[in-house]
Amino acid sequence: MTTVAPLMIMVFGLFLVGVSCLMLANPPTAIRFLDQFASTTFINLLEATLLIIFGAAFIWYAEFSKFPNTLWVFGLLLIVPGVGIYLVPREWHRRYGVWSTKLVTPYLRLLAPLSLLFGVLLIYAVV
Repeated sequence: MTTVAPLMIMVFGLFLVGVSCLMLANPPTAIRFLDQFASTTFINLLEATLLIIFGAAFIWYAEFSKFPNTLWVFGLLLIVPGVGIYLVPREWHRRYGVWSTKLVTPYLRLLAPLSLLFGVLLIYAVV
């Protein structure tokens, strides 16, 4: 698990880098991508499961990383919503996703560098 967890963290970091590039290059496509979250029961459950698995990897590997407290807290911040998604009706999660997407849409290009920076820092934390 000590070899799988840092790979998972790097994959998550690369995901954030990719999403930030998409946010900068093509905001409408990024919005369509974000709108897919909770769009079906399968995607909803997949999202919850991945949040919990990746959160566990962050917590598991935190003590070996360059930023143990940050990774531990971020892992917890992934697990809690993952569990929450299992507990609330999918439609509530869907409505929250639509609301939050509308909220960030005007600021997408401004938020992209933050996502990029965080993704790079996650990768740096484990290499």
